[in-house]
Amino acid sequence: ANGAPLPPPPPPPPGLPPHQTSRTYFSQATLPRLPIPTLEETLQRFQRAVYAIQTPEEREQTMTDVEEFIASGDGPKLQAMLVAYDEEGERDGTLGSYIEEFWSDAYLAPDTSVVMNLNPFFLLEDGPDAKLAKSQVGRAASLVFASAKMASLLRHEELTPDVFKGKPLCMDQFKALFGSCRVPKQDRDVVEVVHDSSHIAVLCHNQFYYFTALWPDGTVAVSEADIKEILTAILHDADRW
Repeated sequence: ANGAPLPPPPPPPPGLPPHQTSRTYFSQATLPRLPIPTLEETLQRFQRAVYAIQTPEEREQTMTDVEEFIASGDGPKLQAMLVAYDEEGERDGTLGSYIEEFWSDAYLAPDTSVVMNLNPFFLLEDGPDAKLAKSQVGRAASLVFASAKMASLLRHEELTPDVFKGKPLCMDQFKALFGSCRVPKQDRDVVEVVHDSSHIAVLCHNQFYYFTALWPDGTVAVSEADIKEILTAILHDADRW
């Protein structure tokens, strides 16, 4: 029925090579690549994108520039280079799509404030449990426990892939969802991931605390009640500073 939740995919059949036994990343190799629009489509999209902020004279100039870009051969040459770049990345397994490297550069190369200039913000809706609605520690414990369970599923590659209209979506970015950090560099920052990360960091009253959330084998090491007790102790300790 419409709106009904999709059933989880079946577990991978036995006897597959190790790289194919992951539930989370099982479909990665068969996902369709992001198609590259034709040069004409790109230029049409460009003109539509800038139309609202241009004067009539600027629109005329844009049309002239677009026609010259095609007629000069620069446009077709760059289009051919982009297609070759994408094909090489697919062949070598170094790129998931032609925009991957450019997308990462857009976030990691600028040295301006990330929070103000690049990242959207989000708000957490009220929790479904009315008993926790007015408890900061209770709500935090619930969120942290859910995150720890998700991190454990990812560690074991047992998280069910996201799907859209019955088809699996790319899960590659989930590899950097936990235990990751943006590391500043001279020209372009990098994202580093500690795949065996096992702790939770807490900042309270300008004091840093941490506690173990996963065992070395990736299983969850604390219950929601444990986390609530730990966070309560952190609050009490931080109040002393």
